[in-house]
Amino acid sequence: MENKETMKALVLHGIGDLRYEDVAKHSPGDGEVLLKIKACGICSSDIPRIYTTGTYHFPTIPGHEFSGQIVGLGDHVDPDLLGRRAAVFPLLPCRHCAPCEREAYAQCKNYNYFGSRCDGAYAEYLVVPVWNLILFDDQLDYRIAALCEPSAVSLHAINVSQLKAGQTVVVVGAGTIAFLIASFAKSKGAKKVIICGRSREKLEFAESLGFGTINTQDDNVEEATKALLDGEGAEVVFECVGKASTAENAIQASGAFGTVVFVGNPEGDMTFKKDVYWKILRQQLTVKGTWNSSYSSTVNDWKEALLQMSLKPELFRQLITQTYSLAEFETALDTVKDRNKFSLKVMFEMD
Repeated sequence: MENKETMKALVLHGIGDLRYEDVAKHSPGDGEVLLKIKACGICSSDIPRIYTTGTYHFPTIPGHEFSGQIVGLGDHVDPDLLGRRAAVFPLLPCRHCAPCEREAYAQCKNYNYFGSRCDGAYAEYLVVPVWNLILFDDQLDYRIAALCEPSAVSLHAINVSQLKAGQTVVVVGAGTIAFLIASFAKSKGAKKVIICGRSREKLEFAESLGFGTINTQDDNVEEATKALLDGEGAEVVFECVGKASTAENAIQASGAFGTVVFVGNPEGDMTFKKDVYWKILRQQLTVKGTWNSSYSSTVNDWKEALLQMSLKPELFRQLITQTYSLAEFETALDTVKDRNKFSLKVMFEMD
């Protein structure tokens, strides 16, 4: 029987209509746990979801980058899970289609998704299937663990690129995922890593971390890349914004036989100038796309992300620039939207 307890949550009732209110606190069913949410990141994709495009239905509780503590168990769940800390793979695959049979869950034809297709973690509690849990040690900060989703996406992009030690890398964009990709590329032995962006503060932050930088407002990206790489384009380029202009920058930054990986969610339709398209052909570029992460029995970007977090927590901690309570959601979201304010990962902290 469903209990009648309530919890606080941010509920999207319509485009631009997000409310902090009491909602039902559900009980876990067979094979599920009740997770007390400790931290939830605000993804850049949440902004258009809340203010422009909406979710797949209303009302919806957004939030898909989160960690928490298991405080309730459904039937047929290992009792040893009670009290454990966990991050959560937010994609809920059908488990029956052809991609799912290959464990390519990000390509599932009938998936559900916390925070957009079903209720997510802008809330005090969430019911989660055991299959989606990635456990982590008590020593790891919940806020750092809430970065597991963008970290797994970033690691997946690195794996898709087939980056090799000694190669040169350009990352177009200066958001959280861009910094994570740059950091992972560096840790995997990239010879030089360059971040391209428009925010002087973010570029200064990138330089403090040891990355080369290109200001896309002031510089021609192709020329600036060659100036930093001894006259050559980059061997691997990641596009992390999702605009036509940044997509063109990514292609222009690439050298002959380079690999360009598109990671950024598109803001709208894209067109390329003829010269940019010619470069793909004439320089024989390899163009790849990725939108999520691997979560299979053979490749699990989430476990690798948590391992990196346990080894280098400060690397991730410095990307969390602001934290707010759920009740402060208007200030939190305004911080993300304000391009004049320095922020990387803005996060809700529940305790």
